[in-house]
Amino acid sequence: MVKDLIKEIVITDDDKPGKRKALDAGAAQKEEVAIGWDFESTPLNAVGGKKPKFLAPSDKHNVNEGETVFVTFKVEGDPAPTAEWFKVPEKDMSCNPRGRVYTNGAENTITMGLRNCKAEDEGDFQCILTNSNGTAKFDFKLFVTVEGGMDFRAMLMKKKTKQKKIVVERTEWIEPLFDIEAQEKKDKQVVLQAKLSVKNMKGKWYQRNEKIMADIKSGENGRELMKSDKYDWKQEEDVYTLYINNPTTEEDGTYILLVREVDAKTSCYVTVKRRDPEYWFVKPLQEKQLGYTNRPFSLAVEISEPGVNLKWLKNGAIINWAEQTNIIKKDEGCYSCIHFPNVTMDDSSYYSAQIMEFMKNGEDDQTNCWFEVEEYPHTFTSKLVDKNVVEKDTVEFEITTEADDAEVKWYKDNKVIVPDGDRITIVEQGKVRKLILKNCQVKDSGDITCKTNKDKSSAKLRVGVLNEITSDITSDGFRSVKGMVFAVEREDAMFYVSVKDPNAPVEFYINGVKINKSESRYRYTEDRKGKHQLYIRRLELSDAGTIEARTPLNKGDKMLTTETALDIMMGERKPEFKRIGKGKKGSRAKAEGVAGKSCGFEIDYQVEGKKQSELDFKILSPEGKELKKGQDVNITMADGVVKVDFLNPKHDKSGAYKVVMSNAQGSAEEDIDVNIMDKPGSPDSCTVNQVFKDNCMVNWKPPSDNGGSEILGYIIEEQNVESGGNWSTVAEAGASDTKAKITGLKPGGKYRYRVKAINKLGQSLPCDMNGNEIIAKDPWTEPGPPGKPNILDWGKTHADLSWKVPEKDGGAKITHYVLEAKENNMKDFIAYKTYTIAEVMEKGGVIQAKCDGLTEGYEYTFRVKAVNLASDKSMNYSLPSPPSESLMIKTRYISAKVKEPGLHDLEVKAGKTICYDVWFSGEPAPTAAWIKDDVVLEKDERITIESMSKSGTYTEINSTLTIIKANRKEDTGNYKIRLTCGGGNAEATAFVNVIDVPTKPTNLVVSDVRAENCKLTWSPPEDDGGTPLTGYSVQILDLESNVWMPCAETKSPELSVAGLKPGHLYKFEVTALNKEGVSPPIRTLDPVKAENPYVAPSAPTDLNIVDFDEESVTLRWAKPQNTGGRAITNYIIQKKDEFGGWFDALVTDNDNCFATIEQLESRVPGLSLGKKYCFRVLAVSKAGESSPSKETKPHLCRYKNLAPSIEKGSGRSVIVKKNRQVSLLVKIKGEPLPSLSWKKDGAAIPNIDEAFTYVHNEEDQSVLARLSIPRAQLADSGTYSLLAENRNGIDSVDIDLIVLDEMHANDCEMFSSASLQCTCNCRYRAEIADEKTLQASELENSNPKMVYPKQAKLQAISDQLNYHTNSLSINAQRNINIDNIDALFKRTAR
Repeated sequence: MVKDLIKEIVITDDDKPGKRKALDAGAAQKEEVAIGWDFESTPLNAVGGKKPKFLAPSDKHNVNEGETVFVTFKVEGDPAPTAEWFKVPEKDMSCNPRGRVYTNGAENTITMGLRNCKAEDEGDFQCILTNSNGTAKFDFKLFVTVEGGMDFRAMLMKKKTKQKKIVVERTEWIEPLFDIEAQEKKDKQVVLQAKLSVKNMKGKWYQRNEKIMADIKSGENGRELMKSDKYDWKQEEDVYTLYINNPTTEEDGTYILLVREVDAKTSCYVTVKRRDPEYWFVKPLQEKQLGYTNRPFSLAVEISEPGVNLKWLKNGAIINWAEQTNIIKKDEGCYSCIHFPNVTMDDSSYYSAQIMEFMKNGEDDQTNCWFEVEEYPHTFTSKLVDKNVVEKDTVEFEITTEADDAEVKWYKDNKVIVPDGDRITIVEQGKVRKLILKNCQVKDSGDITCKTNKDKSSAKLRVGVLNEITSDITSDGFRSVKGMVFAVEREDAMFYVSVKDPNAPVEFYINGVKINKSESRYRYTEDRKGKHQLYIRRLELSDAGTIEARTPLNKGDKMLTTETALDIMMGERKPEFKRIGKGKKGSRAKAEGVAGKSCGFEIDYQVEGKKQSELDFKILSPEGKELKKGQDVNITMADGVVKVDFLNPKHDKSGAYKVVMSNAQGSAEEDIDVNIMDKPGSPDSCTVNQVFKDNCMVNWKPPSDNGGSEILGYIIEEQNVESGGNWSTVAEAGASDTKAKITGLKPGGKYRYRVKAINKLGQSLPCDMNGNEIIAKDPWTEPGPPGKPNILDWGKTHADLSWKVPEKDGGAKITHYVLEAKENNMKDFIAYKTYTIAEVMEKGGVIQAKCDGLTEGYEYTFRVKAVNLASDKSMNYSLPSPPSESLMIKTRYISAKVKEPGLHDLEVKAGKTICYDVWFSGEPAPTAAWIKDDVVLEKDERITIESMSKSGTYTEINSTLTIIKANRKEDTGNYKIRLTCGGGNAEATAFVNVIDVPTKPTNLVVSDVRAENCKLTWSPPEDDGGTPLTGYSVQILDLESNVWMPCAETKSPELSVAGLKPGHLYKFEVTALNKEGVSPPIRTLDPVKAENPYVAPSAPTDLNIVDFDEESVTLRWAKPQNTGGRAITNYIIQKKDEFGGWFDALVTDNDNCFATIEQLESRVPGLSLGKKYCFRVLAVSKAGESSPSKETKPHLCRYKNLAPSIEKGSGRSVIVKKNRQVSLLVKIKGEPLPSLSWKKDGAAIPNIDEAFTYVHNEEDQSVLARLSIPRAQLADSGTYSLLAENRNGIDSVDIDLIVLDEMHANDCEMFSSASLQCTCNCRYRAEIADEKTLQASELENSNPKMVYPKQAKLQAISDQLNYHTNSLSINAQRNINIDNIDALFKRTAR
């Protein structure tokens, strides 16, 4: 029989059991058009039928990781269709930064390109063609081969050559596996069954699909299946059965049954279609939303998954989009919205979104929102400004709004302003609103207000009077004519002027000078009608000229002016005396008379100006008393002359009188000497001195009273005492003489003298000499020697000398000095010059004299002798004085002078020697000082100052300044030689420029630092080294290499540095250049990091999963604590599963996601049920991506809402022996975790908490419930019910527990060996218990239940099997019909 099973068969690698459709790499390549990444698209052409169509597309494509793939389809349609590419479920490939789409009009093909392919790019894709006639969709798969060798897909894609046929003997599959289709959620189980030609061969099941083959752990046949909640199998002899529970798309693929013992293999392809969609509103409409007119607005809902048939309703009626002009429907992924581009009041309605099919149980199929529309609250972005204008002006108020369509109304004092198109205009220009008022009037003043429906702004409008002068300036009518006002000095005057604007100020000016109204002379008044008055007290002649009034026009700076001429007549002046008595003009007035006869005088006077008061005249005596008219004097006044006559004149009335004439303006006073003449009195005294042997001197004092007349002379009378003679006149003297020399005396004679005074009225009485008579004789001898001569001054031909007078003059006045001189080459002194006492000058006992006639260039020594005269004129010589110091005769004072070439500017290199050699002259010898920058130079280790002079009459001196090792900082500057000389100072200056390298630049600043460039700025050196700068050299130091490198040279003090390495630390130095070399460098103190001023933001925080379902999660997170200086532009949500790496799952604020930056919450779709995922979020700004947030804990993708489902096969019978432990195990699925309750025979089980435990398996959302009975008793038999319940539903299961009585040891063969041939009489009885617990027997009689040994044996085997397997069904071994067993016992009973 086995031989009949052996056949000849040909085995090739191309033979595929089950679904034979292989991946053909060539098939995809045949459709591709050779294009490059930068291929320029050309429009498709309208070809073929009207509806769009794919022409022979390939549904599988392969690419290696890191490479670029192009998927190309040929299409047709009229009009030419548009193509959209998606990565299932909803990722638009046109938005993928690594993707591009192309159209090729020449081939009429469409292409999707994806470069730098990654493992996560593998999956299902969809292309959609659309034109006006319809839509065509095509699904295809993309496989990405990862590095590390050829995987399953690569092996399928690789063409292989067929092997030669060989004839073998092998086992045949009587019933091979066949392809099968299932659908998620619809089919609870898929059963694969195959039958082999031989029995009891152990087989293994394998699964193979793209995902599994991408795992390097997979073998040639894929992944070996292990028993679990998902997979279960059984083998009955030659039949192999595989159970796939609750199939999902993850189970889609090829299943292989391999029996290695006979090398038999069969396979099939299980296609698991996606479940029917189940829709509900993840984010329904808000109950009420507010919109504003003329603004866009959107009402949006989020659906559980894309592809929903959703209708929008307005006031309960489905919206016909073809008729809508102001509403646009937008659907994208899981989001649907209606958009109002420009909201109007008519849009205010009740809007609803309704899911038309595949609605999830328990969820509302409609969500509603009352959309209320209000006027947009327009606001102002600026404010009105107060305006000040005058009549007839044009004023413009301007304000800006936040939007062009803002309606603005204008008000004046809360009254609406209505434009008239002429004087009042309202202008709207974009966001600018203007109110223009022309020809303003005073009544237009007030509050100007503009209002929107939300905001307002106000400003003051002040319209001033356009001023004018209504009445020109004038004064009182009796003193005014047109343009002229007459007045008198010191009188008061009033001026008037009137203007139109009563509030306008008026200023008065006199001859162009503004009147200070605070002065007491002026008083200013005004009334409310515009009349202004100026009152001037006590006019002055200086006020004459022009009186001007000025007032503003109230428009711009223009002033209005009116003026009048003011003519001021001079008022009276105080009296003036023109002539008094006989005095000459400019001399003291005099009046003469003779005692006892007559005495008087006349006064000529004048009073200028217009008379304004009476004259008064009086005479004051020398004692200050006023002379009485008619008693002391007679006074007459007529025609500018006053005549005064003294009554009873006497000489004792002579004296200084004062005449006073006064009026209201002042008085004139003048002193007059009144002389009433008489004979003079005697001289006051008479003395005799200077008595010599032949003469003497008579002295007297003039009389104290000359009698009122000038003394004409004196008479000297002599009396010879020895002869006893009479008095005789011996001399006459003039009026001014007070002494007289009397000669002709007789030596030894005795004499007396007296003196008389004479005036024109006669001689006075004589005045005798005082004391005794005189004796005629000489009184003196020769004088003592003078003091040593001192040289005071000298010149080219003279010398000025001084010496002290002799200590003794010998009794007579020194009359002469004799100057003796001696040249240096002479032996003796010679008399050089004799000076009379009148030719010298004496001061303080020192004689000064000048010696002329000396010879220039000669050296002299001087001495002096004093001389007095005897009465006979002979000279008495003193001894000579000590000799003077020698003196060279030359010009004493000559201004100092620097001789050519003098000083000149020098330019010296640093380190060299500075040297100046200067000759100069001057008398006396000048002193020289070298000065640098106002500081006197002193000798030191570098500075040497030397001097030398030539011998000669006049001074010639040489001064040399030497500075070695010239230093720019210390030695550059203005040098000066200053000559100090009695004849005049002099100086010469020069500039010394010590040239050197420049000093280092200053203020080095690094600014505008970026990752690859920065800007350097610096200030020029404080010192350019004395020669112009030729440029700057910039060096750069990268701290990583620590080597200074040339960067650039520039002529300006700034440089833009490029080519920096991001993140590196740099230092910079700058040196200045001139012809002498390079300056010291200036360096940056701290390293500069090449980085942008802003950095990537910090990581987001507080990432949590706030919601989930079987395909997605909703994440919520907090903003980064530090934005890095730039606004966050979007967030990247990354995910990874248990076996893969991180990849971008979603980017906020793009076409793939409705979430915005402000929401910080996003739904991440595309998860696979049963997989664990971790998530993290990155913040993105212009500075780059942040570091990722802390990842979430692994999240199992599972149902959020799953009705309780108890695993099939849980409802069963459990048999246990008495006093044995039994556990009732039930596996339940459900989300949220179902609440579990046990009952026994419909009643609650007491004290169940100790017996009931459960284990929650989060991965498959299951609960393993266990009810344990440690020592089962017969009373524990019964039906145990488990009820599982959550918000999504209820499920329950019943389990029958049969407790068998213990079987005691006996000889029963049936009991011991299960032999039916047993002939013993043993019977076994169960304890009486509740009939509901007797589930093992179906006997209907009420006798005690019989427990048969054979049944107990089978049950024990069943229990053991139940303890050792969890998923294999052993119902076949359990379900032995008890009736049959009982019947068997009856037939064989003894």
